[in-house]
Amino acid sequence: MGSVIVAVLLAAWLAVTVLAALPRIGGGVRGRVPAWFSPLVPSWAFFAPRPATRDQVLMYRDFLANGAFGPLREVWPGGGPGGRAGKAVSDTVGHLLETVGKSRRAGRAGGPEEARLRDARLMISTPYLLLLGRACAAPHDAAAVGLQFAVAFASLREEEPEVVFVSAVHRLETGVPEGVPC
Repeated sequence: MGSVIVAVLLAAWLAVTVLAALPRIGGGVRGRVPAWFSPLVPSWAFFAPRPATRDQVLMYRDFLANGAFGPLREVWPGGGPGGRAGKAVSDTVGHLLETVGKSRRAGRAGGPEEARLRDARLMISTPYLLLLGRACAAPHDAAAVGLQFAVAFASLREEEPEVVFVSAVHRLETGVPEGVPC
């Protein structure tokens, strides 16, 4: 009888541990666990309290001469020693999202003129200009007259990337060779 009780307790503990580790319901499970029991539920968060489970991806799409947009395409960071270009793009995306977040928090109190001013400040910020330059250097459709870049979160688990930021449409110089910023 004692071994059955131990087996049931261990099975319940395993079930709570597995449920708490699931990304979508883990927070709810952890919230329902009594305070005296919560130290017994392991937290499988490697490298941080909330590990990176999605990649930040820089994407762009061409604005065509007929007024339509082309498909979203990923900007592949150039291969440098030790993946530095990829790290630079990732850091720049993080800084842009931080800047956008600060702008949105500050923008709750302003009117339309204040919003236009915030958008203009964002478009001349260093992260925005760096990502725009990276998107301009990517190959474009021959009929493209402009481009728009986007930042998305992508995961191997999800089919479609989640777009979290979309830039304004920027004019694309015609006849610019690939790899040269617009």
